[in-house]
Amino acid sequence: MKSLWLALALLQGAPGEPKGVEAGKSGKPTDVAKVESGKPADAKAAKPVEPAKVEARPEIRPLGKSPLDLEVAALEQELVRGVAGLRLPDSPAPYYAQVQLVRATVLSIDGSYGGIITDVVEEQAAAAVDVRVGSAARDQSGTFGSDGPMLRYVISIEPSPELSRNKLWLALDQAFRGATATFSQKQAILARLAGEPPPPDLGPKPEPMPRQAAPTGELTALDREGLRALVLQLSKRFAEHPTVDNGDVFVQVLRTTVTTVTSEGLVLHEPHLRAVLAVVADTRAADGMHLDAGGAIHLQELPRASEALRKRGEQLVDEVLRELEAQVAAPMVEEDYDGPVLFHAQAAAQLLAATVATQVGGNPAPLGDAGRVRDFEPLWQDALGEAVMPSFIDLEDDPREGFGRYAIDGQGFVAQPLTLVKGGVLKELLMTRTPNPKRAASNGRARQTPFMSLGPTISNLSLKSKKRGQSRAQLERELLKRAREDGYDFAYVVESLRDNNILGPVDREGATGYGGGRKVSLPLPARIVRIDASGKRTRVRGAMFSPASMRVLRRIRAVGNAAVAVPMRIPPGYTGGFGAETGMVEILSHTVDVQVSTPDLLLDGLELLVERSENERLPVLAHPLRPAPPVAASAEGDDEDVE
Repeated sequence: MKSLWLALALLQGAPGEPKGVEAGKSGKPTDVAKVESGKPADAKAAKPVEPAKVEARPEIRPLGKSPLDLEVAALEQELVRGVAGLRLPDSPAPYYAQVQLVRATVLSIDGSYGGIITDVVEEQAAAAVDVRVGSAARDQSGTFGSDGPMLRYVISIEPSPELSRNKLWLALDQAFRGATATFSQKQAILARLAGEPPPPDLGPKPEPMPRQAAPTGELTALDREGLRALVLQLSKRFAEHPTVDNGDVFVQVLRTTVTTVTSEGLVLHEPHLRAVLAVVADTRAADGMHLDAGGAIHLQELPRASEALRKRGEQLVDEVLRELEAQVAAPMVEEDYDGPVLFHAQAAAQLLAATVATQVGGNPAPLGDAGRVRDFEPLWQDALGEAVMPSFIDLEDDPREGFGRYAIDGQGFVAQPLTLVKGGVLKELLMTRTPNPKRAASNGRARQTPFMSLGPTISNLSLKSKKRGQSRAQLERELLKRAREDGYDFAYVVESLRDNNILGPVDREGATGYGGGRKVSLPLPARIVRIDASGKRTRVRGAMFSPASMRVLRRIRAVGNAAVAVPMRIPPGYTGGFGAETGMVEILSHTVDVQVSTPDLLLDGLELLVERSENERLPVLAHPLRPAPPVAASAEGDDEDVE
């Protein structure tokens, strides 16, 4: 298994001279020189952007005496110096810069059939820098194909003020040169666009908060030996199931401190402690279809190989094995279906994470040569003040309590409770510091992963109904009634959806429906049951949802009488959500913690399609750690020579 953070070793901008300097130049960073007037590439097409005035700031003193405090002070000093002095002729000046540091301890243990495949503890460190040129009204950000992630580079494992400042000096220059080139491209795009100008590129800064020294204290040691023994014990259970082609038990622990320093004076330390015990298994059905199942115990504390964790792990292994066996025994769905579907609370929470969590973000679509790249804009952004759900539904997001709780977001804003939908009407969006045409300021929803990717994301999302909830028996009767009205003598109940963040991408041809025309691709049903008019229930496989618009949530017709809170880990932003494909390798480093609470949901008008893939039952080489089957005793006389 790859290291969780293997990508950090391959970050662009590794130690050394900065890349991307002009041909024929010395390759040294841009001199700190006199202030030049910032001009766009095409002065006739767009108004010049005035360089921001840099306020004089007193000498920056460390907030504490720890090495990290000294490092932060040095970096802050360099950021201020860079914004004040980095210049290129006839190019816009910087007005804002930030650097992020992350130092991590990573434990990865992967076991199968009572053997250990991976057992690694790594110390890793990296940094990322962002430079904005022009002004908050118009800078280089938000350009499709050019506005990628911040420039990343490797730093020392232990804080080092002198070394870190030198690396930041080099990285600032590289980022600045890239920003000026992108700014010119953006100005050319804006010159060709008609209609209203885009909103500002950077919203108001967060309210000043008391500056805090870096976190200190002794770190509790990892229970490496105990967790290794636990993985060995749990993974032995796969040996009792010869039909399983591959089975893995994962224990992963990620302990990080992300430090954000900006030229505006923000210093933010975000310690994270995340862990997971996960089980993944796969096999093939008799018709050759590849099947998999998985589950996870998500933790926010340092795991110990306790008796309680062992029992939870055994239950999880048994659940995954039962699920896989049920899939093998299940028949394929026989026909496409377009009618009502009942989502049990688990599946309903996953459905909301795959839709609301991604489509209520406030970041506008990036600019392209032909205007805004609308397929990259969350679908609800144009619907503020309009009905997006039935009138009896409210949606609330509260970061104060629950698995997704946090106090300060990744940009320094205090996170407050937010009513997204009231009486079915969309009231708010998940806002970062990036404005859109309808909202200018952040509401503290810039969620940041330990790997330093950031986007607008939910925290603890709750669906509440003003309509009286029904029991599952009542919901099933209503389900079949609505199905008959649509011309079906059967209907489907979805108990859970496939968790791509644990299992990774689906490796079956034809199993993924890609959204188009601003539609959402929903995760595959993991547990789906066909129920007929007589009440007969049949577990089936091979069903997939057709890509749907966000109007699907307006088709909620009834709700259950008991809400279930489902913790999960999803990547942030528009491309994240429950259906994202990270897999176990990136489950801790590329996600944020969220929780979705909802009762059962009955929806009308969902289209289920039959997977139309060609499968072939090919021989599978046995897992190398699987115990060999016992050799049957030979019959009497078998060892005699035959003439």
